[in-house]
Amino acid sequence: MLVVHPASWCDVCLDLYSISSDPANSPHAIACGHIFCLTCLRSLSPSACPLCRKPFQSDRIKKLHLANPPELDNAAQDAIDAHASLLLQRIALVSGEETPEADVVEVVTEVQEWLQSQPDDPSSHMALRAAVSSLQRYKALQDQSEREKAEYRRLRSQLRNNKRNADHDSKTSRAVEESLLSRIQEIENEHAL
Repeated sequence: MLVVHPASWCDVCLDLYSISSDPANSPHAIACGHIFCLTCLRSLSPSACPLCRKPFQSDRIKKLHLANPPELDNAAQDAIDAHASLLLQRIALVSGEETPEADVVEVVTEVQEWLQSQPDDPSSHMALRAAVSSLQRYKALQDQSEREKAEYRRLRSQLRNNKRNADHDSKTSRAVEESLLSRIQEIENEHAL
C-alpha cells in the first residue's frame, strides 16, 4: 500500500492529494509510472503524460489506494526521547553559577532550535521546555543579582568617600574655627591694652 506524505500534491494542479474516498483528488498512476490526480488526467488532451509525454489510455488509469501516514515507530520515538534527555542533561550542566554566558546561550539556542523542529505539540517534551525556561529565568536573576551587587559596591564606595570628605571638612572647619577664635582672642587682648 502506498503511503502519501501529508504535503504531497499533484504535479499538474498543485492541489494536495486526498486520502478520502473521493477519487477526483486522490492519486492515480498511468502506464509510465507517473502519478497525478484523476481530475488532471481526465483534462489532458491528447492523453499524454505531462512529465514524459508518453501516451496513455484513459481506461488504464489506476487509482492508488492510500494508507494514513504511519506514526513514528518505537525506535524513532526512543531516539527522539534520548535526544531530549541528552539536552536536559546539558541544561543541568550549564546551570551552575560559574558557567560562562556563551555556554549557556549555546545550549539554550540548541534546545530551542530542536524544540522548534519537533511537531507543534506544546505538551510534548514538557520537562525540557520547563528546564530551558527555568534556566533562562535563573540566568536573568543571576544577571540582575550581579548588577545589584555592583551597584551596592559602587554606593558603598561612594558612602565611604562621602564620610571621608565629611570628616575632612569637619576637621578643616574645626581648625578654621579654632584659628578664628584664637585670632579673636588676640584682637580682644590687643584692644584691651
